[in-house]
Amino acid sequence: MPEFLLEIGCEEIPARFVPDALGQLLDQIKQLCFEQMLDHTGFSVMGTPRRLVLYAPDLCAKQKDRLVEKWGPAVKQAFDAEGNPTKAGLGFAKSVAAELSQIEKRDSDKGPRLYYKMEQKGRATKEILKELLPQMILGLRFPKAMRWGSGKIRFARPIHWVLALFNAEVIDFELDGIKAGNKTRGHRFLAPEEIEIKDFMGYREAMKNRFVVVDPEERKKLIEAGILQKAQELGCELYPDPDLVQEVNFLVEYPVVLAGEFDQRFLAIPAEVLIAAMRGHQRYFALKQKGPELKLNSHFLFVANTRAKSEQVVIKGNQKVLTARLADAEFFYKEDLKTPLEKRVERLDQMVFQQGLGSYQDKAERVGKLIKELLSELAPQDAELKKHSSRAVNLCKADLLTQMVGEFPELEGIMAGEYAKVQGEPETVWKACREHYLPKTANDIETGRFPQTPLGQALSISDKSDSIVAGFIAGNQPTGSADPYGIRRMANAITYTTLKFDLEFDLDQLLEKSLGLFSHLEKKIDAGAVLKALHEFFAVRMKNILIDLGLEYDIVDAVLAAWDGSMLSAKKRASALSELRKEPGFDDLFVGFRRVARIIEETGKLDPALFEYEEEKNLWSAFLAVKDQVEILIRERKWKEAMMALGTLKPVIDKFFDIVLVNVEDKKIRINRHSLLEQIAKEFGSIADFSRLSGAGSTGSPQAEKNSQGG
Repeated sequence: MPEFLLEIGCEEIPARFVPDALGQLLDQIKQLCFEQMLDHTGFSVMGTPRRLVLYAPDLCAKQKDRLVEKWGPAVKQAFDAEGNPTKAGLGFAKSVAAELSQIEKRDSDKGPRLYYKMEQKGRATKEILKELLPQMILGLRFPKAMRWGSGKIRFARPIHWVLALFNAEVIDFELDGIKAGNKTRGHRFLAPEEIEIKDFMGYREAMKNRFVVVDPEERKKLIEAGILQKAQELGCELYPDPDLVQEVNFLVEYPVVLAGEFDQRFLAIPAEVLIAAMRGHQRYFALKQKGPELKLNSHFLFVANTRAKSEQVVIKGNQKVLTARLADAEFFYKEDLKTPLEKRVERLDQMVFQQGLGSYQDKAERVGKLIKELLSELAPQDAELKKHSSRAVNLCKADLLTQMVGEFPELEGIMAGEYAKVQGEPETVWKACREHYLPKTANDIETGRFPQTPLGQALSISDKSDSIVAGFIAGNQPTGSADPYGIRRMANAITYTTLKFDLEFDLDQLLEKSLGLFSHLEKKIDAGAVLKALHEFFAVRMKNILIDLGLEYDIVDAVLAAWDGSMLSAKKRASALSELRKEPGFDDLFVGFRRVARIIEETGKLDPALFEYEEEKNLWSAFLAVKDQVEILIRERKWKEAMMALGTLKPVIDKFFDIVLVNVEDKKIRINRHSLLEQIAKEFGSIADFSRLSGAGSTGSPQAEKNSQGG
């Protein structure tokens, strides 16, 4: 099949726009081919700041011919009483480009109707592309678009050329005066002249020879290899920053890695400040000394977009710019230290947390009460930790009023910790301040950037819980893929932190406490509805995370159906159930539960005196013996042993159903038997809903099935 190549050449598109634009381009061509029934073997997209490229190695030359069946109006509408054609009949004949005599009359479920079958010739792919490519290109959406010159079209940046080839021939179309052709351009500075292209192989070769690495994956590998090599040459380690690599990748067409150096006096500033200044303003990569500690080296790396005649000129220029940035950061740092954090706390009541939800001072007071609730579960005997928690809560938001965080918002929390440390706060306090925003991003979770201290973990969970509850009260909870307030991210952070450090606490209880701290608001809160929504929201987070950790989806469903609010308990129960599933006799667990739970209807207070059969008495006695054992095992968090103990009831349950008719005529006896089964079902259900396990169907005997249905 012929190949298809499209390149949209532009002025430099912002780096963050390019990956999404390429994704849209891929989606649109797939949709076009689906709607137009064009066969293909797949597409690939590539791009740089100056070009968006779409390539198909095999795209069919034309649509397939096909038979098209069309039903027309009813015969009585197509012809009048004398048998002459009406406007409806003639209109249908015209729509299918046929004579009325060529059209059949066929019976349908709506009576006799006109019917026509015709062969529709497939259109040439090139003609379809000529017609639809302009709207496909202009259908790309960007966060910001612009018009230029006297043109009317909108795009991320002005379009300068369009290369469009199908089977080595130009696809002839126009975008507001820009004609598609067979020419492209190389690197803006190193090879700006036009190049004629015949096919994709020639295109790749032309780009390579003209200093353009068009494939983003290839370009990324070059950048990664280049910065690692430079770091090694300088005897340093690279401070890992995959997000910056991704951004820089779409800032350049021809990456050239260079190294510079700044004045060592700046190393007296906290490392995170230097990294933020290098990264945020200049897109520079920081280098650190070898070892686990974050001790920066005075060298830095940057990726140029061209090979300069004199690299030293380029390096000196970048060093000069960075020196100015670092001098600003140094100034902010020294100025901030002149005012104690405690003094800044007094102004937190002037900073709005969320509209209608009070100030940051109000938030700090809520978090202070919340962390005491949490620590009463995590560290009930640690009075010193509770004392330090009050101080950490008091100081942790004060850096929002500093010049440094005003310039570098990503340093919030970090600067509170740094300033608290310099100003003589206990290590427990300043570390908790520094850690309480962690983990902030998915990359933090992937790279293990969590709060490492017990107080930091508790403060992180308390602060995020308050923000999540506030979001739900304000109606800012995530919808679909939209999450402007980062609530889903914060919930994931709480969940991962809890599971990583084995923190045992009742999340439902913590959220209820948090919600109660907003009760003074004028806005009426339906506490029950909000708590239910929060529980379901976290259950979804738990489900996704536990499955990502490798647990089977049905086991996760079964455990979360009986979720008691403890995330750690849910994980351990799911892990125990997954481990138990591998052992012989596993089915005994859920079959017993299934047989008991499926028939429970009206229940009341259980009266053992109403038992008529030995099998009832035996089941009750066996259950009581197991119940005590199971509850002890649950208190000791021995989930696997608890489930195995419940599994021992299966023979007694089977015997009960073989002999005892549950749904008898006598209402008192019937309710009593349902109540007995309810007691057993509750004990099973306190661990998991075993009926949700795949394969957890009924396997009872015919007689048991008959009994379970009442006869």
